[in-house]
Amino acid sequence: MHNRSMASKLLTKYPILMVGLLLMALFLFQLRDKGIFQSRKESMTASSCKAVRVMLDKRIPSNWNSKCEGNNLALSINMMIEQSKYKSFENLRAIMYRELANDLILTAKNSPSDSLERTDIVRVRLNHDKLEINAITEGRFIVKLATIKSSQLIKEHLKATVQVKESKK
Repeated sequence: MHNRSMASKLLTKYPILMVGLLLMALFLFQLRDKGIFQSRKESMTASSCKAVRVMLDKRIPSNWNSKCEGNNLALSINMMIEQSKYKSFENLRAIMYRELANDLILTAKNSPSDSLERTDIVRVRLNHDKLEINAITEGRFIVKLATIKSSQLIKEHLKATVQVKESKK
């Protein structure tokens, strides 16, 4: 009881100290609401996606961007295909789908297979000036691409396991 009365006497004697403590508390609560304290906690938790990114980021080209959304891997790839490389929109579309298949295979071969298998969702977005292709699949399906050799089997596997949405720009 003696300590409380001493603290209250101190705060009444120095009201600026009380205002400073209140402002500091408000500041800390605002930082907490913005997620400053949570980001450190989240960055310290292990996930399969982070294990995949560690190895993948060392090997991907500069036009790729990868990030984790929980235990989901999101890849964004900027395509720089010149107009002279394709004759029509359908030709561009075929080139981009071939590139999507190659990128999924590259992801499978350059990721730790056990971590990629435990990654829930893998989302790939191919960006081009005229077309955007969004593909979504599960990590357990992509792992199998590292071992399939036949192009026909790869094609069938991708048709069965990858959902695609495209949009013209």
